[in-house]
Amino acid sequence: MKISDWKSKVQALFRPAQPDRAPVSNGPRALSADGERKPVEISIISTGERFVHVPSSSQPGEVSRAAEQMGIEPADSYEQHIAALEREALAKLRLWDGKSVSDIDTSALYDFPNLEDHPAMRLTVPAPVVRKEFLNSSPLNENDIERVTLLAVDKQGHALLKTQLGHQVSDFEQTNHDVMPIAEALERLQQHGASKDLTLVIGETLWRGTMPAELKPAEVGATYRGAILAVEGGKVYQLVSNSTAIAHDAGRMSVPDPLRFVGKEVDISYPCGKVGLLRELDHLALEANSLQKRGAEKTSAALER
Repeated sequence: MKISDWKSKVQALFRPAQPDRAPVSNGPRALSADGERKPVEISIISTGERFVHVPSSSQPGEVSRAAEQMGIEPADSYEQHIAALEREALAKLRLWDGKSVSDIDTSALYDFPNLEDHPAMRLTVPAPVVRKEFLNSSPLNENDIERVTLLAVDKQGHALLKTQLGHQVSDFEQTNHDVMPIAEALERLQQHGASKDLTLVIGETLWRGTMPAELKPAEVGATYRGAILAVEGGKVYQLVSNSTAIAHDAGRMSVPDPLRFVGKEVDISYPCGKVGLLRELDHLALEANSLQKRGAEKTSAALER
């Protein structure tokens, strides 16, 4: 049962019945009775809702009987009921198999924001952006600000993105949960301050910004040249072309700290088995190699003529 349903039931307990109206009496007794049952306006500050409560003329025991008919234990407190709803939402989230973020009950995230940090969702988000909020001014109003958080990524390449919209001098007031392709979610993160070179490994794909590259394992006997993009989850990710990245085992590198080579051009070779020999390439060597390659291309073209 949702919180709104519970609130409706509680209100129903105190809403007076509407029997056939008796003729209006102007006698002093009637006026006195009316005076004792003046309507009371009740406001819920957190939601902004308002309703009018008219004291009921119910006989003793009627409220308890009504509660039993609606399946509500009179002794149960509001807090106990909310806790039960949270346990129910938590149980559903534990069953999420990661196939589709559309299967996540986002209404529960509105009521219980703490569930956003549940491992079932958090472990699907790459470390560089997990539980990280990116903030930017709203394109619609300079006085409004937006912040976005990547909550989950599924096996089909879609993401669950939370967007909060609020005013610069007040608390955030509006929250939306949107399902979108991962490329669109990464673009939204970048629009709100994430690095344009943000590197994320999601499933079998390495994303650099919003450009995907197929991930392949390193092979014995091969040599790979390219920039180290990230070291994460025991893997060293090296971009060897615009559409291909190699996943090396960090524990089998010839250097103890491959993290210091992130952003640098390196050669990683496997001449003697599964140990990756890593060699950093300096700019002069890269330029010489580039000139040598261009010279070879010119020679080849001349010979073809």
